[in-house]
Amino acid sequence: MNVPSLILAADHRARGVRTIERYADYVGALRAALPYCDGMLASAQPLGDLVASGAIEARHATYLSLNRTGLAGSAFELDDRLVASVHRAGVEGFTGIKHMTRIDLSDPVTADALELLGRVLEEAKGAGLEALVESVVWRNASMARDPDSIVLAAVVAHDLGAPILKVPVPAVPAGAARVAAVARVVQSVGVPVLFLGGPRGEGDGEPVLAEVRDCMAGGAAGMAIGRAIYQDPSPAETAKRVADIVHGRWCKG
Repeated sequence: MNVPSLILAADHRARGVRTIERYADYVGALRAALPYCDGMLASAQPLGDLVASGAIEARHATYLSLNRTGLAGSAFELDDRLVASVHRAGVEGFTGIKHMTRIDLSDPVTADALELLGRVLEEAKGAGLEALVESVVWRNASMARDPDSIVLAAVVAHDLGAPILKVPVPAVPAGAARVAAVARVVQSVGVPVLFLGGPRGEGDGEPVLAEVRDCMAGGAAGMAIGRAIYQDPSPAETAKRVADIVHGRWCKG
């Protein structure tokens, strides 16, 4: 990943995160946004359907989401095992894989998660596929967004060999403080760092766009955003606005 990128994230439903219930509407929103995105990460069915329909072009990076057993809110949420394989990603012609690793310092299952990450990274490297790793600290049943936790998760995954990272936007005040926090995360590793979006908020989406501006100003390699784009009433328009910031086609004035 050598240029700033916008990756459309669409593997939420497979983890039990309710987004758009009607599958046709869900796929339709993704199709509308894709022309403004540089790639897509998704679980097997939507990714395969979008490829088959021609919505994904040769220019798009495609990341098959591998581990989705940790259903949101379940007693086994941290037990995130493989539901797809590096081999399948290669056979189906995807450019890479996406793997999520949650680090909970109070839960011994984290050791198994890190072992799985190491194995997946070796397999992806051997297959010549990109590996996009979402590495987060998990605390009190939710994603930790303080800068210290984000740096910890990024450094652990990076030093195990993750070639591309996906991490949360630091939960600090917008503007200079957030730009500095993003820069700290980016400078803690030596690989491209994408910053992830979150649920779609109310209003015109300006808070999301402000996050994107701060992330790019802090040195992010791009953004990996899903719900804030495809749950918007105008997914194409929102994707274009985000893409314009990521690719530098915006004015500060």
